[in-house]
Amino acid sequence: MKFAVIGNPISHSLSPLMHHENFKALKLNAQYEALNIPPEHFHHIRDIIQAHALDGFNVTIPHKERIIPYLDALSPEAEAIGAVNTVVVSDNQWVGHNTDGIGFVKGLEQRYGNLDNARILIIGAGGASKGIAYTLTQKARYPIAVVNRTMSRFDDWQFDIEKHHLSELEQIAGQFDIIINTTPVGMNNVEESVGVLNALKEDVWVCDIIYIPAQTAFLKQAADQGYQTYNGLDMFVYQGAESFRIWTGQEANIEAMRQIVEHRLYQ
Repeated sequence: MKFAVIGNPISHSLSPLMHHENFKALKLNAQYEALNIPPEHFHHIRDIIQAHALDGFNVTIPHKERIIPYLDALSPEAEAIGAVNTVVVSDNQWVGHNTDGIGFVKGLEQRYGNLDNARILIIGAGGASKGIAYTLTQKARYPIAVVNRTMSRFDDWQFDIEKHHLSELEQIAGQFDIIINTTPVGMNNVEESVGVLNALKEDVWVCDIIYIPAQTAFLKQAADQGYQTYNGLDMFVYQGAESFRIWTGQEANIEAMRQIVEHRLYQ
């Protein structure tokens, strides 16, 4: 079996390391490589994948939407989200999936527990937010709320959520059990988040999809105020595991995948 991740740039990707550790743990004879494909060469994508004889591949920035016209079919979640990060190649047919939202939600469920009765707020309306929001709508009993500065970003969302302008964030934040930041603000702009963090419930979970660094400024501020925090490492691991399951029908060794990534990043 041969797999890859395509993107541009791609040399920094930890996906080959993570997947090879999974293959090793499961005693599989499989390969996984990183393929750098500049946008100007993307029209050759079918030839490139065929030349590498891949059984499936992951798609990362900036190709998650660009890949769609080259696919033969989309899974329901990929169609709803409008982006693809996993492609299955079988009998020269390409089927696109999106495991980003599933990755984040599966990881969160393992740590938080059942999400049925959780009230959840997502900050940001980019591609990652859309994937997470879609998956959560399948899980949570209450409507998923999403705040964003530019409301037109919601125009192509094909599923129901509560839409709020970013200016409402501080006013509504105290209603939620889980806050998920999907914007770059968590990296260093603590000033924008202080008011929000002061307005939260005591037992709230504050999440950030970033995992490099392990604790963003947003999460550090939340931790300093006594809130439970959760970063995006599990999202990376579980989306990879879900891709592996889609390609092979087998369950991945999650612990082996997580340990190798944590070792590379944090030790």
